[in-house]
Amino acid sequence: MSDQRRVYIETYGCQMNLYDSRAIRDNLSAAGWSEVESPDQADVLLMNTCAIRDGAETRVLGRIGEFQRYKYERPEVKIGVLGCMAQRLGEELHARKRAVDLVVGTDSYGQLAELIDAARDSGQPQFDVQTDDSLTYVARPETSPLNNSHFISITQGCDYRCTFCVVPSTRGVLRAKAPSIILGEVEQIVAAGGVEVTLLGQNVTAYRHPEASFAELISSVAGVKGLRRVRFLTSHPTDFPEATLLAVAEHEEISPWLHMPVQSGSDRVLRRMKRGYRMAEYMAVVERARQLLPDLTLSTDLIVGFCGETGADFQQTLDAMRELRFDSAFMFKYSERPDTPASRLDDDVAGQIKDERLQQVISLQDELWTQRAAGCIGEEWKVALEGEDIKGRGYFKGRTLNNRKVLVPKRADLSVGDELLVRVTGCAGTTFRSELRSVLWKYDHVAA
Repeated sequence: MSDQRRVYIETYGCQMNLYDSRAIRDNLSAAGWSEVESPDQADVLLMNTCAIRDGAETRVLGRIGEFQRYKYERPEVKIGVLGCMAQRLGEELHARKRAVDLVVGTDSYGQLAELIDAARDSGQPQFDVQTDDSLTYVARPETSPLNNSHFISITQGCDYRCTFCVVPSTRGVLRAKAPSIILGEVEQIVAAGGVEVTLLGQNVTAYRHPEASFAELISSVAGVKGLRRVRFLTSHPTDFPEATLLAVAEHEEISPWLHMPVQSGSDRVLRRMKRGYRMAEYMAVVERARQLLPDLTLSTDLIVGFCGETGADFQQTLDAMRELRFDSAFMFKYSERPDTPASRLDDDVAGQIKDERLQQVISLQDELWTQRAAGCIGEEWKVALEGEDIKGRGYFKGRTLNNRKVLVPKRADLSVGDELLVRVTGCAGTTFRSELRSVLWKYDHVAA
């Protein structure tokens, strides 16, 4: 066995997987592993995976095939599949792809270094997809976080049982970190020079711990000295008490942006999905949020073509979109996921109809957003700079507290982290263009 300990990690899926990959790096670093930037430099190739949609798993299976060439060149190279896809498929994954040497589930990252050593020593594949309903992860702060916002997972798992969703089987029951641990992570981020955090959970507003409610937690996080912005996602409408909205309203550091998936505008479809609410209840949360939060922005997820969705059901989704006027929406056509409750229902909406309905919701969302965005021209917004525009158009990219993306012309005296007052001059897609009015706050880039 080679004594080299070089690892390459690819991450697929959501921000929680990005956070988990940081925890994985920390664990492997403590065991003497160094991360490399290219698979041809590595002795172990790891993929931290997503299982939410079939396409995500298909990409990973294809990537495993691509990785085999490194084993052909160096037979001692090991390939590992981690995370939700590993949790869902277990040893079946090795049966389908013999090149896989490690299958490690979402609750087993702490054992990963030992499993890698066992695979290298024995030459035999290693599996660990056991669940631990008390486990959460802690990761060190990133040096250069995505969009200049540090992600912190505050929960793992979900207690809802939506019929289309694999999360309960891949992530387990809801587990919440102690508030002291979360606050310790935030303080560490601020000490390293960070000024923004995003609190993550499959259902983040369901956070519950003997020491704090979610409203109490975000209030405490907002009170950390030196922290300027707090965001959170994803929210569920049945876990949105007034206290949470009041906490957002009372703290200028907390983003008035809610990502709250509605999935369908039909009560009949919502019952088949087991979402746990009716449209009237969803709309009541939004109405109250808009009363308390004048700058509220609202984003959502929508699924069209779910089992049994009729034309009338779909029309109710279109009607709900017109009434709720989402700022943005992630829109998908239903695809069956194995071993979910919905997989036992008839997937009886024809593929062509799913495609047509998806195009309709996309077109409607574009129409509604174009109207909404036009009303923003001429407004003045406070924007935090997140980085340089990757398209090289001579702009910084920035973001408002309520999560609107804004381009600001570059100037030599501006830098990432600065907070500006800008005037909105135009919009393309969901990104606004602006002109600088004044610099409100300079980020000094000095860690505490």
